[in-house]
Amino acid sequence: MPTPPSTEKPGQRFVSALIACTVIWILTYAVSHNIISGDHPVASVNLSETYRLTPQGEFVLLDVEAIVWVVGKANVTPILQRLDSRTAQIRALMNNVRVSSERLNANLLHALGDGYYQIDNPLTFINNALTISSCATRCNPWNDAYLKLVTYSAGLSAIPNLRSSVDVMNQLLNQLTQLKQQADQQWRDTQALRPSRVKTFFWNSPKGSSLEVLFFAVFGVLTNLLVTSAEYLRQGNFKQSERWVAYTKLVYGPVLAWIMVTAIAVGWFDLGEYQIGTFSLPLLAFILGFYSRRTVNLFDKLGAKILGKAEKSIEKGPADIAASNRAYLEQFMNSTSPRSISEIRENASELKDRLVKTIALEKDLNK
Repeated sequence: MPTPPSTEKPGQRFVSALIACTVIWILTYAVSHNIISGDHPVASVNLSETYRLTPQGEFVLLDVEAIVWVVGKANVTPILQRLDSRTAQIRALMNNVRVSSERLNANLLHALGDGYYQIDNPLTFINNALTISSCATRCNPWNDAYLKLVTYSAGLSAIPNLRSSVDVMNQLLNQLTQLKQQADQQWRDTQALRPSRVKTFFWNSPKGSSLEVLFFAVFGVLTNLLVTSAEYLRQGNFKQSERWVAYTKLVYGPVLAWIMVTAIAVGWFDLGEYQIGTFSLPLLAFILGFYSRRTVNLFDKLGAKILGKAEKSIEKGPADIAASNRAYLEQFMNSTSPRSISEIRENASELKDRLVKTIALEKDLNK
């Protein structure tokens, strides 16, 4: 009995397989992000490790790149500026408080003589607030010092001939009030150093971001294959041999997308007005995966540029590199323009690397 002719168009099974793969990949992505979420090391960066806030309210930035990467440059810049500015004000106030407390201590010692006890006096309260280094929970040592001084000043008001000491005490209380307010504002600003809740579905740790790139690069390749294959199927000119092009694209597309995203992230080239951060990586990876063939061309241009510079560097030798590094270091160190502490922190790592490389190159040249 003859087999009835198949009504299935060429390519239908391939398109059906692509649809099934896409659905499975979507489910894999959704399930993995529901299982791994919250404070898991893959899911998020622990931003509390990127800075330190002293009990007195001083903000010490430890890793600006991590904060900018996770929170976003536009969001984090004004916060860091406020924190740095307020830290300078707190340090100036702390110095004023030291001076005022020592002055008050000298006045009271002179006025009261043996009646002035050195234990539990204003200088002790201030020194305790200045020297406390950590708290088990959030604390504000200025508040404790302020309350103790208020109680202490109430007793002084009943003693005659202490007008000058009372004036210094009032000045000290005013300074402590400012310190309390500044420390509270510092704590509130550090609480704003966190990613948007809208974006927390995406993983933002280094490992998590790499996985996000691979996930969305595959999404981009699958989407492109579905659109292209469905169009060829509709027109009736689907070629079975093109399946192998699709198979290879599924392999090289995500790999090249991951490499290109890494190149952009480390600053080898940029995207103009578009800002790259942890939450824009999925979009970028999807685009690079969707346009896999154009990504290959982009990679060829990047490779040619790097290899071209490498060839020129080999021809010129280490002397040119050493001279360039030395010029950069001298330009930075001799610059007359003011630089903030945060800017110096940002450039410290690069300066260290350049300095070490320059010294090593110069020593090799002088052998």
